[in-house]
Amino acid sequence: MAEHVYEQDNYGQFTQDEVETLIEVGALLSSDLHMEELVEILMEQAVLLVGAESGLLWFGGEQHRMTPVAAYGLDGDSVGLLWKQIASRIESTTVRGKPITISTDCGDNGSLLENVSFAINQPVNSMILLPLVSKGRSLGCLQLINKQDGSEFSNRDLRLCTTFASQAAVIIDNRILFDKQEKLMLSLIRALSSALDARDPYTQGHSERVSQLALLIAKKIDMDQKEQEILQQSALLHDVGKIGIRDSVLLEPGPLDDEKWQIMKSHPVIGAQIIQQIEPKSVMEKIYDGVMYHQEKYDGSGYPYGLRGQEIPQVARIIAIADAYDAITSDRPYRKAKSPQEALAEIKKCAGKHFDPQLVEIFLDAMGYQENKKTSS
Repeated sequence: MAEHVYEQDNYGQFTQDEVETLIEVGALLSSDLHMEELVEILMEQAVLLVGAESGLLWFGGEQHRMTPVAAYGLDGDSVGLLWKQIASRIESTTVRGKPITISTDCGDNGSLLENVSFAINQPVNSMILLPLVSKGRSLGCLQLINKQDGSEFSNRDLRLCTTFASQAAVIIDNRILFDKQEKLMLSLIRALSSALDARDPYTQGHSERVSQLALLIAKKIDMDQKEQEILQQSALLHDVGKIGIRDSVLLEPGPLDDEKWQIMKSHPVIGAQIIQQIEPKSVMEKIYDGVMYHQEKYDGSGYPYGLRGQEIPQVARIIAIADAYDAITSDRPYRKAKSPQEALAEIKKCAGKHFDPQLVEIFLDAMGYQENKKTSS
């Protein structure tokens, strides 16, 4: 068996199609795909780039046992057997940091490809193992098995794959860092939401309930997963600006006078200013609309800017309905909570005035509103 180690000082010439593929891969650096989607795309691109039959992408290294995170052309049983058969080779390649090809040429380790062949239940004549290294840190390994045309992987294939693996490692490392930032950001969002709720016992849990109600509407309109996440985060923070409102206004037990009302109306702007200071800004800027515009009304009578109709971002129009429903069904110092059916009846009356009429109908349906049902408590 021959094992060829590639030193990264000789790239050779790539075809236009190959260069275009590498450029497409590089563009993933700025994508907002989740890690699960990202590794699937990278795995498929690697296989197609050199015409491989199958492949695996492994994460691990640096004292973390590697696990498969994406596969192409292999079923789950094959992946499990493959890991058992060549675990040491995967780990040693990752540690060494050198891309290699393994072929059926004569050599001392002739059983290796036989083991792989047994695992995937088909003949194997060559394989490429590419460590994924970013900033000197081992992230995992990219494994490609067999060429579709029956030939063995060439040195040129190895050069091309090495360039690909270098890009993939940076993209994956960037996503790992972004995911860590996002987790910290989500923790901060919930901490801010809890801090706000703790200031007023009458609004305890309000933000969480609004986020869940908003998601009911989102699912009914087939909002995609990323938009749902943005909506949920926006709803959790929709009232965050009230942190900047003094207690004498925020905790006023009765209706506010004109002066205090003007102060209270500043909370969307204060909230938007707060989230603009939170990292990662690329995520927080998506939450901005729900925080800034959730008090706008469909007929233009809301605040802070008097937007009307479709001028109001959809996320804010959804939060406005959920916010109103939870407020109506919660006790306040100056009034008792109304029943769910009473609250839904009030929201229906305000359709086209305060709320988007189409979203109101969707919300009423999701909440099981019965128009003819008695609404008295």
